[in-house]
Amino acid sequence: MIAIAVAAVVIGLVGGYYYGNSVGNKAGRAELLTEQKATAEAAALEAQKKIAEQANPFSGEAVNPFKDSYQNPFEGGTVNPFAQ
Repeated sequence: MIAIAVAAVVIGLVGGYYYGNSVGNKAGRAELLTEQKATAEAAALEAQKKIAEQANPFSGEAVNPFKDSYQNPFEGGTVNPFAQ
């Protein structure tokens, strides 16, 4: 009785190993790995974009602290100090 149980377990293990490493399953595994790699790359790219947006304080609207206080230094005067 014990020998029959051990033989059944061994046959089950060998069958599972063969089924798990069969040729048809390798193609499916390769496809799955390719899909997982593409998903991981897309997630990494999205995370990089998000980090870049958070790290840039000027990403929203352009902030120029001098835009209202701009004065042209050459306006209204002569540019050439030697001109008469």
